[in-house]
Amino acid sequence: MKFTEHRDSNVLAVKSYQPGLVKVNNMEFSQSCFITKKSYNDQWKCSNISELSTELIDELLAEKPEVIILGTGDTQEFPEPKLFAYCASQGVGLEVMANDAACRTYNVLTTEDRDILLALIIDVK
Repeated sequence: MKFTEHRDSNVLAVKSYQPGLVKVNNMEFSQSCFITKKSYNDQWKCSNISELSTELIDELLAEKPEVIILGTGDTQEFPEPKLFAYCASQGVGLEVMANDAACRTYNVLTTEDRDILLALIIDVK
């Protein structure tokens, strides 16, 4: 799936997504990762929604996002309700969707100059 060009070349934007691979600017990630407009972590240790914990969420919260967009793979899978509550207690929204929708949503929200974090769970098989 191809994406449209982001207007600000200094912003990290998803260029394309296909199962198991996301292209961000000139980089390719084939394992779980997270990105913000200005930084990325391609070593996020969450390969399945069942592994998601407050400790892994804390890594995301350290980036100070308004909203975390969590891509859960090829299909939308919801984490435990306590993780939504945990994010809310930190003043951060948590939106959950399949990876392709998460990538599109992230790109749109970054054009609105929002502090968004995209976390993608990529199950390496």
